[in-house]
Amino acid sequence: MKVGILMQGNIRKWTAPIINEFHSLFPDAEIVLSTWNDENVSDIPCTVIQNKPPVPTHPYKTTKNNQIIGCQNALKEMKSDTILKCRPDAFIHNPDIFKIFWSENSSQKIMYPSIGIGAESREYWITDWAQLSSRETLEEFWNSIPLDDGSQYIPAEQYFTRHYVLDVKKDNDPWKVVHDRYFIRKNYYLDFQMELERFVNVESYQELLNTAYEVDDPIKYPSVNKSLKTTGI
Repeated sequence: MKVGILMQGNIRKWTAPIINEFHSLFPDAEIVLSTWNDENVSDIPCTVIQNKPPVPTHPYKTTKNNQIIGCQNALKEMKSDTILKCRPDAFIHNPDIFKIFWSENSSQKIMYPSIGIGAESREYWITDWAQLSSRETLEEFWNSIPLDDGSQYIPAEQYFTRHYVLDVKKDNDPWKVVHDRYFIRKNYYLDFQMELERFVNVESYQELLNTAYEVDDPIKYPSVNKSLKTTGI
C-alpha cells in the first residue's frame, strides 16, 4: 500500500467526518487512528489502535508522551510507503497533498504546515499539527524520542524538533541551515488546506489565524457546517 494516514489523539466530534473525507479523497489509503483505550471507537470508520495512556507528568503536564506513544505504536502496524501524520480534529482537504510532497523528491525530509505566526520564527519550532514523509523517516523521528519527564517546560514543537536534529541527526549547524536540510515548510491554507477545529470554533484562535495571514475573512471550506461546530475546546 503506497499512502497512509496516521491520525493520533483523542476522538472529537470532527473525527469521523474527517476520516470519511479521507476515504473519499484517498480511497486506496491505509487509514489508522491511534487513540486511547478509554475512548468509544464504535463509530470510527477506519482501523483503530487503542493505547494505554501515559502516566501524567509533574510538575509540568504535557501531551508530548501521548503523541510519542500514539505515533510509535501506530507506525509499528502501518505498511504504507508515505504517511501523513495528523490530528483527529483537523481536516486536510487537499487531494494533491501527497503529490506536493513527492514533487519535492525529498523522502528523507518531513513536510509540515506553517501558518505564519511569530512562534514559528523560534529555533527548532516545527508545528506538530501534521507531518508528511516516508514511513522510514517518520519512524526515525518518532521512535527515537525519549518520553518527557515533565521536570521542565519545553513546548512540544521544540522538544520533538530539537531532539531529532541535535540528538538523532547530531547536526549542530545553525537552525536556518538545518531546517531546510530536514524539513519542508508548506502553507497551512494553500498547500495543506487545513481546517483545525479550534480555529473554526474558538474566536481567539480565529483572530490569531486571520492576523497571521493578514486577511479580512477566513477561508471557508465546504466541510464545515453547523452540525460540526462546537462551543469550543
